[in-house]
Amino acid sequence: WYQRRVREAVVSTQSTGIFSQTSMIRFLLLATILLFPTALCKQCTLLVVAELNRDNTGPPYSFLATVTDVKEDATLIDVMDFAERQGFTYGASWHSRWGAFIYTVNGVYADSGKRQFWNIMVGLPGEAMKSSPLGASSYTPRDGERVLFRLKTWGDGNDHY
Repeated sequence: WYQRRVREAVVSTQSTGIFSQTSMIRFLLLATILLFPTALCKQCTLLVVAELNRDNTGPPYSFLATVTDVKEDATLIDVMDFAERQGFTYGASWHSRWGAFIYTVNGVYADSGKRQFWNIMVGLPGEAMKSSPLGASSYTPRDGERVLFRLKTWGDGNDHY
């Protein structure tokens, strides 16, 4: 469709010899979409630390995947679904009021009986990672953002994440 519209814009200018303002705008818009299709998409990097209560947010990671060409409005759960193509796996239960609750990441189970949970931290490169203000089904990662899943325990005095 885009290629046909660009050809039509070029052909119409060849017949008249000039670009009308509307033709020029249409041509530039369509050419931009053809030449830069990822301009409307984003990239996110998923990181996993499966070692319980490791406070460090840096490497080594037990898993790392960079997901590209994700729609700009994609939520974290959408990015996680996309990352499954690269070997990322997760399990989640869905709550009508709170959304998705992540209970396993890459086969590592957060045991609620032992007060374990997957802490989701986010940050752009060069920024300190901080806990996500929302859950995986509500949070929309920024372009280029790193998302870290850390296995943590709560309620033991070390739950300042």
